[in-house]
Amino acid sequence: MKDLTKQILEYFKDNDVSPSEVSSILENLKIDVLDKMFGDKGEWVLKKRGDVEPFDKEKIYNSIASTSDEVDCGMTAGDINLIVNHVLRRMKSISRNVYPTKEIRDYVREALKENGYTGVLNQYDKDKKRYTNK
Repeated sequence: MKDLTKQILEYFKDNDVSPSEVSSILENLKIDVLDKMFGDKGEWVLKKRGDVEPFDKEKIYNSIASTSDEVDCGMTAGDINLIVNHVLRRMKSISRNVYPTKEIRDYVREALKENGYTGVLNQYDKDKKRYTNK
């Protein structure tokens, strides 16, 4: 691992990569490497703590449903599936099979906003802030 670290540091120095760019480059590298490792073996979620687990669209469905219930929005199964399908289309539009949880949450937010579910979106944001600050 020390050799790899040394090579990466040399690359950054040789290419005048600023310290502020390093984090972004390494984050993208992590996703690219995992994507190449998994290949076409399904879709995967890169969790905040670094774990990788199989993607499960039911988790998105359940999250939206419970958030909708919290604000008494009354989203139907069809409404929720519309949002989930929007998220799936956004995911498929990217040429990879590994997605950080933050990226998936952003797609959910985008879908809720574009489809006029601002009350659910506001609660979703509150829930996610509370969840990520634990």
